[in-house]
Parts: sequence; structure tokens; C-alpha cells
Amino acid sequence: MTDGESRLLRGTGPREAEHVLEVRREDGELCGFVAPQDGRWRSLTAFGAALGEHDDERDARQHVATFGLSALADRWTLIDRSTGEEQLVCIQHVSPNEITLALDYYSLPGVPTMTIRIEDLSTGRWHLEHRA
Repeated sequence: MTDGESRLLRGTGPREAEHVLEVRREDGELCGFVAPQDGRWRSLTAFGAALGEHDDERDARQHVATFGLSALADRWTLIDRSTGEEQLVCIQHVSPNEITLALDYYSLPGVPTMTIRIEDLSTGRWHLEHRA
């Protein structure tokens, strides 16, 4: 798929799946996605978490190109929707199907980890929120 083609992406947050556009660097690395919603554009990480909301597609693409990859190095909040509990986490690995998190402020050897399916972030028990 090339930059600008649309596809159906699961894992775009709490809302149902929608058409999204990939945003890639010049070397082809996926930075994230942009998606139209209610007359605005959302910027999304590579696993579909919201980064921001924008007036137009160009601004959303620029936001993803600038912050899509670097946001993965930030601290995130994992929310257990069944209990409301929150846990500060670090992202260790993202793939098209799952994300692995270090369950602590730092991702160090020996820190407990958790792997969550991407579809469970959009439809299941878990929610990841970027609060940086």
C-alpha cells in the first residue's frame, strides 16, 4: 500500500473502524495514520491511538510525520476499561497485530510486560492514552 491509499484499520480507538490513510517517511517506514471524522481529521499512531485532531488532512499528515514515531517513546497510560484502573507504561514493540508494553515508568530488564492485541485496544478491555 502506498501513502494516500485508504484501507480499513482496526484499532483506531474506541470508535468503530473507519477508512484511514497511511503516512510514511521517505524511506517507507510507517509513521501512523490520518482519518476523517465529523468534518475534521484525526492523527493516529501506527497502532491506531489518537495523537490529535486537525482542521484538514494536510495538518493531520504533518502531525503524524513529525510526532507519530517519537510518540511511541513517550510514556502512555494503559486503562483497564473493566475496572477504571490506570497504569503508566512504556511501549516496547508494535506490530500490525499486537503491542508489547513495559508496565512501569521505564522499560528495563526485569520490568513486567504485557502484550495486547491491537483489536482489543479498539473493542476490548484495554485503552492506551497518550498524555504527554
